[in-house]
Amino acid sequence: MKIFSLFLLLNATPATAMDLTAAVDAAVSRSPAAAEAKARRTQAEAAGREAYWSRWPRLNARVSAMRSDDPLFAFGELMQQRRVTAPDFNPDTLNRPGYRTATHGSLELGMPLFTGFELTRASKLASLDEDEAEVMGGAATQSVRLRTTDAYLRDIKTRMFIDELDTRIASARNAVESAERLKKQGLVLGSDHQAALALLSGLKAWRSRAAAEREATRAELGVLLGGPAPETTGTLRDWQPPLEDDAALVAAALSSRPDLRAAGLRTRAAGVRREGARQSLLPSVDAFAAVNNAANGLNSGAASRLVGVRASMLFGDPAYASRRARAKADEAASAAAGTGAEDAARGEVLARAAGLRGLNAVLPDLREALARARDSLEQVRPLYREGRQSVLDVLRAEEAVARLEEACLETIYRQRADWASLLAAQGRFDAAAVDALSRSLEKSR
Repeated sequence: MKIFSLFLLLNATPATAMDLTAAVDAAVSRSPAAAEAKARRTQAEAAGREAYWSRWPRLNARVSAMRSDDPLFAFGELMQQRRVTAPDFNPDTLNRPGYRTATHGSLELGMPLFTGFELTRASKLASLDEDEAEVMGGAATQSVRLRTTDAYLRDIKTRMFIDELDTRIASARNAVESAERLKKQGLVLGSDHQAALALLSGLKAWRSRAAAEREATRAELGVLLGGPAPETTGTLRDWQPPLEDDAALVAAALSSRPDLRAAGLRTRAAGVRREGARQSLLPSVDAFAAVNNAANGLNSGAASRLVGVRASMLFGDPAYASRRARAKADEAASAAAGTGAEDAARGEVLARAAGLRGLNAVLPDLREALARARDSLEQVRPLYREGRQSVLDVLRAEEAVARLEEACLETIYRQRADWASLLAAQGRFDAAAVDALSRSLEKSR
């Protein structure tokens, strides 16, 4: 019951107003994708530190307890414990020593001298992974910015369109009520009246659909912000987005786009792994110093010291050629994937730029059409009152204004949303771009 009451209280809390910049900052600050990218970078940093500290000496302790009646084991333990006496050389004693207990302990300090460049490769791969995590973190943040911006702009567009529909519905309702009175006097045809009622119902249904779309948009915005969706501020009016030529747009994308930079880093990492496959037959060398102790049970025993250098090297590996071929193919695949990503980036940037130019070109015609539709509506109203036009003409004019207003709002919304998508396709949709969009909403109030 308490949880249900809390849920009702949260839903009853009025939403606070928030501009676009504040909404985007709030979404980025709580984004799970951004948090994941940060954790990936921390992981890569830890891998780099691991490779660094693996070059340092390490201390290793071992303890073992054994019991056996094996003659070799028994005599060897006597020698290790320095307890050999003359009776121990008796043949009966040598052949049947009985059970003996031994406890061994050792403390060894080891340090790698040469690992076949394995630690060097591990350090390089960790550095590349760190750079990739940072790049993909920027991509995740940019994606959150874009989704939040799009939802915010859609909410403004739908809110403004609902206001326009409310105006059109109120005006159409007045015309229908007037027609109802004239119908009783026989001055309006019943068929025209019914058609006008149908158009009015269509406007109401249109308004209900727009309200449902806005609720869905606000739900999406609330999920991005991790709480109730705020009230959006500002309005959509004519705005000319800054747009460079195609060559500059593509060049910016190839130099700034996160997925292209990540693809380059993955290709470099594949090259490091290919080099590792080539060097996999190199020897590994380490130095060590150890102190060993051998005792009879838990008694104090004899200690011995040992220092040395160990080397290990493969002489012939049947899998060597296949390992190198696999690493080489992996590098080639990474390079091809990077080239494909560049081609996709060029196509996306050019397509979005062309679409944005088309929106800029069509908006003046839509504005002219909307102005003519509004003028037509203002002209048909007095003619209807004079009985020279049908109420159906009035409702049709109201519907035409609503449709053209929707087309204008959709175009202006798409200008801003597509400009943001174009910058995202270039890898340049940052906080400054969000501020520019937010200022465009403020100027159009």
